[in-house]
Amino acid sequence: MKTLDKVKTKEAKFTRKAEKLGYSVKPYSGRCMYGRSCPSVVVDNVMDFIAEMGMKGLRWDSRGLQYIVYTG
Repeated sequence: MKTLDKVKTKEAKFTRKAEKLGYSVKPYSGRCMYGRSCPSVVVDNVMDFIAEMGMKGLRWDSRGLQYIVYTG
């Protein structure tokens, strides 16, 4: 149960910080997630976003010209 609580806490923290910074947070279910979804943000520059968020363990996928960053 502790692991599940940590996941929910990480997702909540990601959502709060991203919205506070003005990003639009949407659910995402990506590769190898097997239907599970998590909060995500679409950005132009992954490294700038990660630095701005100040969080470890974020994942990202390429969407052509943009990237989707998510908690995984």
